[in-house]
Amino acid sequence: MNPQAAPGLFVSYGGGHVKALLPVARRARELGLAQPVYLALTTAAAEARAAGLQVLGFRDLLQPGDEAALRRGEELAAALAIKAADHEESVAYLGLSYADLETRVGEEAAALAYARFGRQAFLPRSVLERALDRVQPALVLVTNSPRAERAAIEVARARGIPALCLLDLFGQWERAVLAQAAYGDMLCVLNEAVRQSFIAAGRPAASVQVTGNPAFDALADASLHALGHRWRAEAGWDGLQVLLYASSPEPQHSPGVEREGDPLLPRRIEHALVQAVQANPRLALWVRRDPSEGPPDEIIALGHPRIRASGPGQALPAMLHACDEVVVTVSTVGVEARIAGRRVSQVRGSILDELSPYLAMGIADRELTLADLKALQPLPAARLGAEPEAGADATARVLSVARALVASGQALRVLE
Repeated sequence: MNPQAAPGLFVSYGGGHVKALLPVARRARELGLAQPVYLALTTAAAEARAAGLQVLGFRDLLQPGDEAALRRGEELAAALAIKAADHEESVAYLGLSYADLETRVGEEAAALAYARFGRQAFLPRSVLERALDRVQPALVLVTNSPRAERAAIEVARARGIPALCLLDLFGQWERAVLAQAAYGDMLCVLNEAVRQSFIAAGRPAASVQVTGNPAFDALADASLHALGHRWRAEAGWDGLQVLLYASSPEPQHSPGVEREGDPLLPRRIEHALVQAVQANPRLALWVRRDPSEGPPDEIIALGHPRIRASGPGQALPAMLHACDEVVVTVSTVGVEARIAGRRVSQVRGSILDELSPYLAMGIADRELTLADLKALQPLPAARLGAEPEAGADATARVLSVARALVASGQALRVLE
């Protein structure tokens, strides 16, 4: 590590976002290009720490005078349906973010916004100001989540600190914000089709670069391909049509969406797939729940020889190579499955359907309804794998874009 390297502030939530940004932070550290500090939100913290990075949380940003915010954070944390693994961090995140919301919109409007949208109502700029004060970064790198990641971009912009936003997928949800010329110095996107869609939406062409998503680099790892085949054989599923259900949470309300969602939709899909496999001896099923959904105890309790829950030690790329067909609603796992050459079936009915039109984008092979799952007929054998349009090493390309910011004079001298 180069002790003279400038600090870089990386900010992301968990799930697909930390998987996209963490390889960039890790590679920057390994090459001595920057001193990464990772503001890791929710489930991202454990992965960033496991990578050996310096990690910040909201609890590290607490200051004298935050006592009222912490009391509110305790109340909000107690009301969560799924309790966070790190209670102290959850209290700080909720309390500081809510206090920021109240400061920006007032007590009454904050209460209404949180009651309707929950954490989606947050945009904790004041907390991110504390983070930038502490780290003094020469560059800010985030993914495309709203809330803290968007706040990081906005605070960096206000202070003249260069900022790069890595888009994990299509950016349909955040399109109006991401397409703005003032939203960071550079937007790194999945492929040329996504780039053109942002240019058409008004983003300057020079500020959108095709890099691919570093989270998908592992799909080309031959050892993970072999591992997936081994898991399949060990399960005794060779000769069967193996499904992978990649579940993702369904919100009851979402900003900008008028209709109401069904939070039980993921479990309804899961139950329908279980029934389909129980009725068809040619099918087998792996269930992979999003980390925020809680453990799949019901699946484990079935004890069915052709139905299993993926474990925490089973990496997603290997899981994809272990199956023939992947079932999703709006999970980004659908895109990873397409890149890995798996068949993709998308179950419609989510209030987020319009954000992930996988069939129209050539990612899904078919669309299904919940009713279709009860008599599910498997698709033909998986097609040959397809490489990401941007190539094999998205991590290197994102770092290259960061360097290009320096060379063009759009940023301070960083990542030398």
